[in-house]
Amino acid sequence: MKNVKLMLILAAMFGASSVAIAAENGTASADAGALMTALDANQDGVVSKDEAAVSEEITAQWDLLDLDKDGSLSAQELSLVDLSAS
Repeated sequence: MKNVKLMLILAAMFGASSVAIAAENGTASADAGALMTALDANQDGVVSKDEAAVSEEITAQWDLLDLDKDGSLSAQELSLVDLSAS
């Protein structure tokens, strides 16, 4: 959970591209891919708020994770979720 908070603070300070670089390690990429596969029910390449409703943790952090405020989470945004802390 501390990693997610740190990533979100960095996102607010420097923008999503800097966070993507910071989060770009094998585990973050694999976790984001697994999350995308599990949550993207209609397989359109993004996770909608309705699709994310199955995860209390992601729903609770939605406004922080949706960095571009487009109403969906990309794989890059999902890479900010730290599954190891749950």
